[in-house]
Amino acid sequence: MFSSVAHLARANPFNTPHLQLVHDGLGDLRSSSPGPTGQPRRPRNLAAAAVEEYSCEFGSAKYYALCGFGGVLSCGLTHTAVVPLDLVKCRMQVDPQKYKGIFNGFSVTLKEDGVRGLAKGWAPTFLGYSMQGLCKFGFYEVFKVLYSNMLGEVCN
Repeated sequence: MFSSVAHLARANPFNTPHLQLVHDGLGDLRSSSPGPTGQPRRPRNLAAAAVEEYSCEFGSAKYYALCGFGGVLSCGLTHTAVVPLDLVKCRMQVDPQKYKGIFNGFSVTLKEDGVRGLAKGWAPTFLGYSMQGLCKFGFYEVFKVLYSNMLGEVCN
């Protein structure tokens, strides 16, 4: 039983490249161990992808702006997408007799207010969480560099 598990672990495509090369017999060219099927292994042609330059330099104004924009997208959009669920949850807490469950709460809200009723409160949620994401992601990078420089560390 353990030999089959060990075989699967060795054949894992997520092994580190060095271990995979050694396992495949390419790390040490003197070894010619047979493959898992018992047949001799074929040599592999390995190539590395070209590395492109980053679109902005670390620590530049563009870098901080992109970090902040990523925070706006990640926090603002995700929290706004959950507004209908939060609206129904709050209504269930306020009036448990009327909104008996989550699915019942959605159906009652749709019957009374329509689809637009599920989106009540989306604007303040989007603006508030966008600002939170902007500050959290953007200013984190600013202060990370500032404090690391104050301590004499190099931050990359």
